[in-house]
Amino acid sequence: MSTNYFENLLGKPSLFKSEEKLDINYIPDLLPHREKELSLLSQLFTSLITEPNSISRKILITGKTGIGKTATVKKFGHMLQEASNKRNIKIKYLHINCRKERTSYKVLINIVCKIKKNFPKRGYSPQDLLEIIKRLLQNHDLHIILVLDELNYLMNKDEDLIYSLTRMYDDSFNCPQRLSLIGIVRDISFLNNLDNSTLSTLQRNIIKFNKYSKEQIMDILEYRSKLGLKKDVISEEILKNIAEIVFLKGDIRYGLNILWKSCKIAESKEFRYLTPEIVRIANQEIVPYSINDILKFMNSAKSIFLLSIVKSLNNSNRISTSISDIMNEYLLICENLNIKPKSYSQIWNYINEFDRDGIISRSIKSKNIQGRRAIIKIQDIPLKKLEIHLLRNLKKKGISL
Repeated sequence: MSTNYFENLLGKPSLFKSEEKLDINYIPDLLPHREKELSLLSQLFTSLITEPNSISRKILITGKTGIGKTATVKKFGHMLQEASNKRNIKIKYLHINCRKERTSYKVLINIVCKIKKNFPKRGYSPQDLLEIIKRLLQNHDLHIILVLDELNYLMNKDEDLIYSLTRMYDDSFNCPQRLSLIGIVRDISFLNNLDNSTLSTLQRNIIKFNKYSKEQIMDILEYRSKLGLKKDVISEEILKNIAEIVFLKGDIRYGLNILWKSCKIAESKEFRYLTPEIVRIANQEIVPYSINDILKFMNSAKSIFLLSIVKSLNNSNRISTSISDIMNEYLLICENLNIKPKSYSQIWNYINEFDRDGIISRSIKSKNIQGRRAIIKIQDIPLKKLEIHLLRNLKKKGISL
């Protein structure tokens, strides 16, 4: 009799309270640490509600990948749409990703089809479509907020569209302004390619999104985990560890992916909560780390010390371990192998090299008269896999443990 895997899975308890809340495309009710940007956007566009069609806004939003630009603008769009609907003011929010729609024609036909359903998609030039958009907006007494996300992809191929959109009503005197534009870009270097007229228009309102701090990342991950996961699935220590990984990557979406992936791995192993090793496995699966490349040119002495770190972390079953615990493990291994331990200064050289190569992450907790107290973590590589490779490589060199 064949197995119905869906029935098997559906019969098991889930770690998720609401899995969609960890999806990178989900827009939650709150956007922690983007309140200032939401408030600023709202202030800039309030006049579209108080004085409909009296003004056209052109805004440029810039900042690194994965710091909440798109989520913030979509949240703003939802709030504006809600407020305008409540007052029977016709405003439509349109969000177009220029990585997907990379030509003027594709962007413009997309706008037309959002206003007029079943519009024929062939036989029009970009100029024709601009005129059709103007006519449709007039006939529907409508103002659109056009968001061009990842605008740089369009600018690389077609600069004329931005000029046309920012100058859409220049030839008409005292006519209603029915289009506002928000461009989202990673950096504003593309502005150098624009003509002076378009440049001056876009430079008036630039909102720069700064990177999240480690504490802010922790707040965001904690909020999303409370929305998406059942109680006691994830500890504060695990969350802090993921926040550190995300801080180094600089992309909050990476943290959401690790959270989701870790829970899926835990469920497959029938765990009721996340462990440090499960997070390492998830991190490794999202961005594979070549262990063979790490160990290829590593000498025996260095490999033995790295093995000591792995064993110390395994024994503690925690995110991190102290240098003193590692040294206890290292001295025990040296005694078993009947070899002389390396000096403390050489040990620190190893630690610095491992840190530089991304094998470990290290933080100094204190400095006192007794020396440095370091906390060591391995975040990107599953410990079990690393230990197997280390033992295998040492065995090839005639060292068996």
